[in-house]
Amino acid sequence: MAPYTGNGVWAAGSCFIEDARAHDWQPREAVRSALRDRPGRERPSELSWRLACGSTYAEQVGLDVAASLLHTCPEADMKWVLATAVADEAKHSAAFHEYARSVADSVLEPSDAVDELSRDLMGMDDYTARFIAHTLAEGFAADEFHWFVQGLRRDGLGAVYRLVRRDENRHVALGMAYLTRGPGVARLRAMPADLFLESERTVLRHNDTESIGSLVHRLLPDVVGEDVAVWLRARHETRMRVLMNVRRDGEELSRRRQYEMHPTTQ
Repeated sequence: MAPYTGNGVWAAGSCFIEDARAHDWQPREAVRSALRDRPGRERPSELSWRLACGSTYAEQVGLDVAASLLHTCPEADMKWVLATAVADEAKHSAAFHEYARSVADSVLEPSDAVDELSRDLMGMDDYTARFIAHTLAEGFAADEFHWFVQGLRRDGLGAVYRLVRRDENRHVALGMAYLTRGPGVARLRAMPADLFLESERTVLRHNDTESIGSLVHRLLPDVVGEDVAVWLRARHETRMRVLMNVRRDGEELSRRRQYEMHPTTQ
């Protein structure tokens, strides 16, 4: 049985529970409202449908990973907080599924990329490594959805991504707080450097910033795709710096990452 680490709920985690309760929403009602209130009257695009289908399964991966973290969490009080993330991911998948069924009466089968993402994240045996990877992956998702909110506004899907993105930002904040100010600090400091860096590499393999930038440019022609890619990488680097600063070998890890990413410039 996992031990409690404080008075009931992890102190910093209680705010995440309250935020989840205060900003709850229902998938079916949210999708109906988004389609009814969208500014465009034409039929939603095939691209919106395909993105909704893909997000249906990507959020299921998030659900599976969050549920695995909840099940194996070393602290009983943290389980309360993780339970909100599990509920959120299920809600997100249901919302995208509802949207896809509403606009095309069908949902595509999951892609190989989604299956590979699931395999890689769920294949991590180390709890802290999987927690880090999940947090970093949620960060990429939240940043990607920032652009989808505007780019898919006319099809109504942007309104759904807006709701989902708010939850994802909370998950990122939760993960970063747990790892840098909560019970996860000791584990982050103690884990081997190779395992820490491999958790990041796993996430980077599944987040091609150039491809995301190209997609955003397709949705928002006035936005330069490379600028989006640079912005995504900068946001990720900020999260990584925060995590590395907690570790005693943070400076060494930073140099090692720079060498691995740009070996010819060293």
